[in-house]
Amino acid sequence: MCSPCDGAPGRLRSAGTPPWLFRQSCEGPLRIVRTLIRRVAFGLLATSLGFTILCLPSGDALRAQIIEKNIRRGIADGPVRLDPQFARMPAEIAVLTDLFIGLVAEDPAGAIVPGAAESWDTSADGLTWTFRLRPDQKWSDGRPVEARDFVYAFQRLLAPDSGAPFASMFYNIAGAEALNRGRSKDSDSLGVKAKGAQTVIFTLTHRSPEFLSLLVHHAAFPVRQDLIEKDAEAWTRPGRMVTNGAYSLAEWLPGRYIRLAKNWNFFDSAAVRIDNVFYEIFDVPEAGIEKFFGGELEIFANVPRDQAGELVRSAPRRIRIYPTLTVDYLVINVTKAPFDDPRVRQALALAIDSPTLVQKALQDGEMPADGFLPQGIGGLREPPRAQPEGPYPVPRPFTAAEKRGMAKEMMADAGLGAQDSVSLTLHYNLSDTNEKVAEAVADMLSQIGVTVVLYGADYAVHYGDLAAGDFDIARAGWIADFNDPAAYLMLFRQASDPFNYGHFTDDQFEKLMTQASKQDALARAATLGRAAERIAELNPVIPLYQHASRNLVAVQVTGWRDNLRDIHPSRYLDLTP
Repeated sequence: MCSPCDGAPGRLRSAGTPPWLFRQSCEGPLRIVRTLIRRVAFGLLATSLGFTILCLPSGDALRAQIIEKNIRRGIADGPVRLDPQFARMPAEIAVLTDLFIGLVAEDPAGAIVPGAAESWDTSADGLTWTFRLRPDQKWSDGRPVEARDFVYAFQRLLAPDSGAPFASMFYNIAGAEALNRGRSKDSDSLGVKAKGAQTVIFTLTHRSPEFLSLLVHHAAFPVRQDLIEKDAEAWTRPGRMVTNGAYSLAEWLPGRYIRLAKNWNFFDSAAVRIDNVFYEIFDVPEAGIEKFFGGELEIFANVPRDQAGELVRSAPRRIRIYPTLTVDYLVINVTKAPFDDPRVRQALALAIDSPTLVQKALQDGEMPADGFLPQGIGGLREPPRAQPEGPYPVPRPFTAAEKRGMAKEMMADAGLGAQDSVSLTLHYNLSDTNEKVAEAVADMLSQIGVTVVLYGADYAVHYGDLAAGDFDIARAGWIADFNDPAAYLMLFRQASDPFNYGHFTDDQFEKLMTQASKQDALARAATLGRAAERIAELNPVIPLYQHASRNLVAVQVTGWRDNLRDIHPSRYLDLTP
């Protein structure tokens, strides 16, 4: 028998270490022989790249040692529940994306690629989506991955009062909302069916070109009904969890680390270069940053905002700052004068300079917003290399001073040219960051003669005021659950929408959105682009800044690509000398 290896990279388990704490799954001899040739080149680099020496299983004269390639990823706020349908924390999502794969997946840059399904097609009316699974695909325990596993996952996600946090994302599936809200108790009424073992068919309530983007979400990952029904509480533990992704769950010591081991049954295991992924958990981010620069981690996620600016200056090759699908903005109550005048709203937008706001109030830890939609979303625009200058839709190269001059002209054109002729109250939910941003915004608006009163309230009170329409302008934030323009533009669809706090409505915008819902993907992208331009023209909101991902990535890590969802599957990564 081989001696199991310690959970920490680079150490062998001592004889006294209990085997239940450190588990090492030993691979079959033939699999090891197949990988020995490619791994021997790394023998001299074991120390510098954090490799672990593992032992081979006993066999007929097959006793030796090989080198396995490890990557060490630091995360904050370790996972609580590694359950695809119920996970919500960023750390949980990162780990689950290594363990499971849905019908479709994302490449390193975030583009949609085939996942467990090798192909799919849609009906002419866009209501039926048919996915064909890859043949000979297996779970980590060797059982074939079948269509019923996806059907069960969606039935579980949308079960009556399931409490699954992302269930409502899939209400475009026929019968989903009725089932999830308890109006139906029949799971067979859900529009997700298996046709044999290899085909999954979805029936939708309306054309949804963004449906593929939804299926990337971790809530759509398949799960095993037999294992969950056998032990609903323990199926996610090491040794019991069965996965269909690039890795399996080898060890999990809550609050300390998680180790994932390569899943040799994964359909693309030959392309997976990292054998073990260690997710080390840090309650104090500074400790993780210190270990990263000490060479004990290859990746550290979620660098604190207030440290990002200094790292950009001191470690520009290691810090990665990139826009995400989250935007902070000011919503304007368009039912109140003078904010019902688009000229006044655009004047306010011109006066608020996003790059200055990010630099002075946020220490360059986020990204300036040049529009309500994040740059690059849905393939409409690619993020530029240089940070944009100024709020959308004002084109470069206007300076902040020039934009203030334009804002004053617009206010005068609206009959509000006198100093202090406009007073407003800026509402925000209490936090140190929101207070700094509100103060900076008030200062910028004062420079065009607008008097601003700041009103901070706790989260519940603040959003209660927004829902009631009891505000002039107010801070709000939006996190899109999928990478598609509709995830943002839906906020402006109807004055009665619960998230359309400013009660904005526009017939031209509504027509564009209705038109887009009936088009193919290419035409839809162009129409949604025009809809976004319409929002920019009328300024029902003022984008303040885009939340950024802030990751430390060692120079020897290859395969990493920044992307809007800030999801970086370990299957694409590798380590070089």
